[in-house]
Amino acid sequence: MNKICFNLFSDTRKYYEVYESKRKLFEMFFSDFYYFIKDNSNSKELIENNINSCDDFLKFADYYAGGMENCYSMGYSFYKYFLFPNKIIDVSLQSDKCFIGYCYKNKKYLEFIEFLIDFFAYWRNDEGCTTFEPYNYGDNFFASSWASLVDTCKLFYFSSETVYHWQSFRVKYCLDNIPGVIKYNNNDDIRICGYEFVSKNDNIYNFKRKDFYTYWKKEFETIPKEIIENYKKPDPL
Repeated sequence: MNKICFNLFSDTRKYYEVYESKRKLFEMFFSDFYYFIKDNSNSKELIENNINSCDDFLKFADYYAGGMENCYSMGYSFYKYFLFPNKIIDVSLQSDKCFIGYCYKNKKYLEFIEFLIDFFAYWRNDEGCTTFEPYNYGDNFFASSWASLVDTCKLFYFSSETVYHWQSFRVKYCLDNIPGVIKYNNNDDIRICGYEFVSKNDNIYNFKRKDFYTYWKKEFETIPKEIIENYKKPDPL
């Protein structure tokens, strides 16, 4: 059987990545994070948590790892490598000395990171972690490396069926529909989340980017936010 190939384009003809499954994306993303930490640190945190391999690290991204719940162990142990807090929602301003900045510089997971920024805002709003007046940056992916890493782990741990009952529909939708993740309905029906099927030539499938999250973004743009520095720090940075 010939290998199936995909072409994914946006309106600007920018190529994006395709992932075999949500689990595969998890393994790729956190494997790269593991090797980034190994290459950019003395591995102190890895040693302290008895992480001796990439497989150990993937297991540590679990909800109950390290004797804690809510994916907190990953957050507390490795948050300082994930991103540099600056409260500016612009991934291009992240240094490549942190993992998110490294990914941006090397054009890895660009669409996934864009999706994470929105998913984080939806999740945090559901949790009640966002105070809009005065504003504590609780919905800002770049305000806290700890919070953004913890909720990234939760994105992979939960599905729409297993997530907390009080989560909104948009969060449940995001959990099962990460852009670029392939979903096979049957042998002849291939769907890629966030994309619209255009055509098929032999074993090459062509898809066009279709942003299913745009109408949710508009909600956050209408919420008034009064910025007061140092008010109610949301999380460890």
